[in-house]
Amino acid sequence: MSKIEELVERAKQLKEKGLTTGEIADELNISRDTAIWLLTSSRTERPPSDIYVELKSINGSSFRLREMARILADMVLDAGDADVIVGVATSGIPVATMVAEEIGCELSIYYPKKLKWDGEESHARGTFSENFANVSGKACVIVDDIITTGKTIHEVAESIRKRGGNVLAAAVIVDKRSHDDVEGIPVLSVLKVFRI
Repeated sequence: MSKIEELVERAKQLKEKGLTTGEIADELNISRDTAIWLLTSSRTERPPSDIYVELKSINGSSFRLREMARILADMVLDAGDADVIVGVATSGIPVATMVAEEIGCELSIYYPKKLKWDGEESHARGTFSENFANVSGKACVIVDDIITTGKTIHEVAESIRKRGGNVLAAAVIVDKRSHDDVEGIPVLSVLKVFRI
């Protein structure tokens, strides 16, 4: 079975479990367009331009994830004095928690609208968890596992600003866009993917 066939099967299984298209995209570390293609395409049409990144070898080990968090924390320290680390649900929360602990910051959790997204048009909105730190008036760093398009980072940054917070940077394990920033927000990444 090819990797594409495996991804098709995984996407279908996740859909059968009740996950939205946005949640499937997040779970598989792919764009929403790629998730739609996996779920609906007959595979005769050309797939969206995307890169599949599997992080099981890191995310499946608390030791390895801790080491990745230490690397990200070191990078975050170069961005300035952060008050709050904002973990992006779902995949960014474990590493964000460890980054916050590593540098002694508060932790906030953001649920992006993509997790609620399940169609071409969606009026879903992202939200902060009220059970974690408030970002109002604080210097924040957004932490996630992967940037695919940058839309989620932009969404989180806008939500932080609307609450009166300041965004210092975004820190990720993998940047599939290979850009230094997302609309002016510096991106700190352990790995950058370059298309040749």
